[in-house]
Amino acid sequence: MTRVISIILGAATVLLVAAVLTVELAMVVPAVQAGGPSGAVAPEAQNAISVSGEGKVSAEPDMAEIIIGVESRAPTAKEAASQNSEDMNEVMAVLEGMGIAEEDIQTVDYSIRVEMDYRGDEGPKVVGYVVDNAVRVKVRDLDLVGDLLDQATEAGANNIYGITFTVEDPRPFQEQAREMAVAEARSKAGQLAEAADVRLGDLLSLSEYLVGGPVYVERAAAAEGMGGGAPPISPGQLEITVQVQMSYEIVQ
Repeated sequence: MTRVISIILGAATVLLVAAVLTVELAMVVPAVQAGGPSGAVAPEAQNAISVSGEGKVSAEPDMAEIIIGVESRAPTAKEAASQNSEDMNEVMAVLEGMGIAEEDIQTVDYSIRVEMDYRGDEGPKVVGYVVDNAVRVKVRDLDLVGDLLDQATEAGANNIYGITFTVEDPRPFQEQAREMAVAEARSKAGQLAEAADVRLGDLLSLSEYLVGGPVYVERAAAAEGMGGGAPPISPGQLEITVQVQMSYEIVQ
C-alpha cells in the first residue's frame, strides 16, 4: 500500500512540475514576441527625409533605324514569293550601294498569307497570296536617310515603318544626367532639413530611373519618296532623362 501511494505521489509531482514549466514558457514566449531581451524583433524604422531629383541632357542623334519592307501580291504563293524576292534584291542592292554594312541590315519579318474574298453567296474563296519581307536598317550617316528612303522606294519598297533616331552610345549622357539628378536631390534634402531644423544623417537608400529614350518618327508612306525627290527628314534632338529617389536619416 505504501509503495502504491509513493508511485501516485511521484506521478503527481511530475505533472505539477510540467504544469509549472508550461506556464513559465507561456509567459516567456509573448515577452520574446513583444521585443524582450532576446532582440528577435527588428528595430523601429528610423525617421527619414525622402526626396527626388531629375537630370536632363540633350544629345544629337548619331544613328537612325528604319524598317524597310516589300509587300507583294499574286494569284499564287510562288508568284508572290518570286516577285517579292526580285523587288527585295533590288532594295538590298540600293542599301549596299549607299554604303550600309551587311551587319547593319537584319531581317525582321518574312511571311506568306492567303488573301480571301468573303463576298458572294458561295462563301469565302482564295483570291491570291501576299508575301511580306522587311529588314531593319541602321543608318550611321543621318545625311543619307532621305536619299535612302527615296531610292529604296524606287527600287520596290512599299512599306517604310517608323524611323527611330538614337545615340549609339548613350552612357556619357546618362552619366551627366545622373550627376545632375543626384545633385538636385541632395539640394532638396538639405533645404528640407534646414527648414525643419534638423540635420541630415547617413544616406539610407538610393534608386535610379532612366526616362529618356529614342525619338520616333511616325510611319512614313513609301509614296512620299517616289517621284518627288528625297523626303524631308529631321532627326531633332534626344532628351536623356535620369530620375533618382534618395532617403536620408534625420539627426536631431
